[in-house]
Amino acid sequence: MSVLIRFVLAALVVLGFWLTSGPALAAEWRDVTDDRLLNAGSDGANWLMYNRTYSGWRFSPLEQINTGNVKKLVPKWIFAGGTLGDQQTTPIVNDGIMFTTSTALGVNRVQAINAATGELLWKRDRRIPEDVGALVRLIPHNRGVALSKDKVIFGTLDAYLVALEAKTGKPVWETKIADYAEGYFVSQAPMVVKGKVIVGISGPGEMGPRGFVEAFDAETGKSLWRWYSIPAAGEPGSETWTADTWKIGGGAVWHAGTYDPATNLLYFGTGNPAPWIADMRRGDNLYTMSAVALDLDSGKLKWYHQYLANEPWDFDTVSEHHVIDVVRDGQTHKAVVQANKLGYVYTLDRATGKFLSAVPFIKSLTWGKPDPVTGKGVENPGLRPTMGGPPVEVCPSLLGGTGWQPKVFNPKTGYMYIPANEFCMRYAYVADLSYKQGQLFTGVTVEHFSRAEQAGVLRAFDVNQNKVVWEWSNRTPLISHTLSTAGDLVFQGTAEGKVVAVNAKDGQELWSFSLGTPQSGGIITYAVDGKQYIAVAAGGTLRSQVWFGKEPKWAEAARVNYSDIVVVFGLSE
Repeated sequence: MSVLIRFVLAALVVLGFWLTSGPALAAEWRDVTDDRLLNAGSDGANWLMYNRTYSGWRFSPLEQINTGNVKKLVPKWIFAGGTLGDQQTTPIVNDGIMFTTSTALGVNRVQAINAATGELLWKRDRRIPEDVGALVRLIPHNRGVALSKDKVIFGTLDAYLVALEAKTGKPVWETKIADYAEGYFVSQAPMVVKGKVIVGISGPGEMGPRGFVEAFDAETGKSLWRWYSIPAAGEPGSETWTADTWKIGGGAVWHAGTYDPATNLLYFGTGNPAPWIADMRRGDNLYTMSAVALDLDSGKLKWYHQYLANEPWDFDTVSEHHVIDVVRDGQTHKAVVQANKLGYVYTLDRATGKFLSAVPFIKSLTWGKPDPVTGKGVENPGLRPTMGGPPVEVCPSLLGGTGWQPKVFNPKTGYMYIPANEFCMRYAYVADLSYKQGQLFTGVTVEHFSRAEQAGVLRAFDVNQNKVVWEWSNRTPLISHTLSTAGDLVFQGTAEGKVVAVNAKDGQELWSFSLGTPQSGGIITYAVDGKQYIAVAAGGTLRSQVWFGKEPKWAEAARVNYSDIVVVFGLSE
C-alpha cells in the first residue's frame, strides 16, 4: 500500500470520527428516571439537570474538596469543543459521563465526554440555517441539555427541540417549537419533570413576537400544552395592552424555571416587553416582568406577581426563583426567592404569590424601588427616557444588578450567593421605530459605565435575616457563574478569565486559577470513583465585546473570541 493511500485512509478515519461519533461510553448507562430527578439533591456524585435540583439551588452536598484542602486543586483535564459562539453551557453529569453544548453561527453541538479523563465519547452537530434572526447572529448561545431516561434533549438556534440517544448521540426525535423567521430560538436548558420536557422561548424581548413556555412529551416530542406570557385579545390581562401591541409585545421566557413537587407548580420569570420604547405599548403589559406559577399538568397560570409595569429599561426579570423555606421572626414561610436585574431580592409565597418582602443587594440603584406593601415597582421621577430625547443615566445597567447568571443557595449557611454588579448606563430611545419580522425590535442606544473601581461584587445574602452579610469584589462586572458546596466553598468565575474559591461563611478568597479565557458557562461539581471534581465551562467573549467594548478599564474582558473549553479540577495526589 502506498504512503499516499495509507494517508488518505487515515484521514478518512479521522474525518469520520469528527463528523459522527467517538469511542463507546466508558461506563454502563443508567437511565435518568423521574425518581432520580426528583431525588437529585441527595445524589452528590451526579449533576443531572441545569440547576442540579428542581429547587434551583446549585448546591452540592460533596465536601471532599473543602476549605482545608482547596489550595491543592489542580487541573486534571481540558476539553476544547471547537466552536466560537458565546459559551454558556452548564455541563451535565450522569455516572461519569458528561454532556455539554456549544454553539456558533450555523451549528448547535452536543458532546458526550468521559468525566474522569476528558476523552470525547461522541458528538453531534445540528446545522442551523444562515437566515436565523438578528439576535442569534449577534450572540449565538446555548445553556445545556436535559436528561430523560436514555435520552439527551436540547433546544436549537432555529427553535427546535431535539432528543438524542445518550449512548450514541443518534437522533431520536425532533419537534419544531416555533418559526425562527419570527426571531424565535431556544437558549435555555430544558427541564424534565414527570416525563414532560419544559422549555421557555428566547427572542421575543428583542425581536417582538409573544413569549411562551411549552411542555412536550419526553418520549415522543409531542406538544402537551403552551402558556403565552402575553394574553391574546379578550383573555385576562389583555386590557393592559393598547390596541394590537400584544401581538409584538415580547415577554421572552429565556431562563430556566424551577419546580415544587408539593404544589406541582413550575416557577418562571418573564422578560421585558417589546419594543423597549415604553411609549409604544402603554399599559401595565401583563405578564411581562413577572414571576409566574404554572400548573405542571395543564400549563394554566395559578398566580403571578408583576415586578415592574410598563418597563422601559430592559430590566427583564427572568432569573430563577429558588424554592426555599424562609424563616422570618420565628415563622416559616414556604417561599420562592428571586434576585433579579432590578437589584432587589424578592420573596413571594410560593403557593399564592403573595408578596412578602424586597431588599436591595446593590448600591448603584437609582431606577426606583418596590412598594413595601404590594411589591410593585415604583419609579423615581425623571429617569424614564423620552422618544428622541437625550440619554438618561440610570442604575443598574440593563445587564442588571445581577443578570442571567444563576444565583446559588446553600442550606448549611442559609445564604444566597449573588454575582452582583455595580454599574450604570446612559440610555436613550430613538425615533421612528417600526416592527420588521426577524429584525431587532428594541429602539434604543445604550452605553455602560461604572463609577466604582470594583464593578463586580459577589454578595452573600442571608435569606432569613434579609440582608447582605459579606462580599467579595472584582474589577469587571460578574456575568459568570457561581457554585456552592457542602465543603464550605463558593466558586465564582470572572470575565477576566479567572475562577476563584472563597469561604462560604465569610467570603475570604482561598484559591484562584487563570483559565486563559473568560469564564462564561456553568461551574459544577461531581464525583467519579469516589473522587470529587470541579468542572468549569469557559470560552467565548461575544457578550463582553458587545457590552464592555467602550469601557477602557474593562478592555481585557472584551478580547477576541476563544473556543469553548471545559476545565476540570481535582485534588493533587
